[in-house]
Amino acid sequence: MKTKTLSMLGALALPLVAGSALAEITQDCILEGNVDKRKAAQLGRDVYVKFRSAEAGDAAPCDMSRSNRSRRVQFKAPGTDDISDAPHGATVKYRYIERNHERGQWQLIERSDGAI
Repeated sequence: MKTKTLSMLGALALPLVAGSALAEITQDCILEGNVDKRKAAQLGRDVYVKFRSAEAGDAAPCDMSRSNRSRRVQFKAPGTDDISDAPHGATVKYRYIERNHERGQWQLIERSDGAI
């Protein structure tokens, strides 16, 4: 009876492992930019970041080319980032990870409040 129970548990575990393997990272970018309070005011937003560089992370390539308009970067920063109080010119660095070519996740890596 124990053998049967173990093999059933093994069969149940396989789809979980296979499902997590399917979540392939298709985009991994490290983006750096500066907070632009003037542009934010013009657009009626709390904060606006002008990204000036994008490079590949460790897990996948990064395709944020300026010529590819479909890759325009717009996102709402998670409430935990709290960059709305960052001064004009503050440097921010984000990591963007996209899985299976679907909507990506953003993570604030670094914030420096020095002016440009």
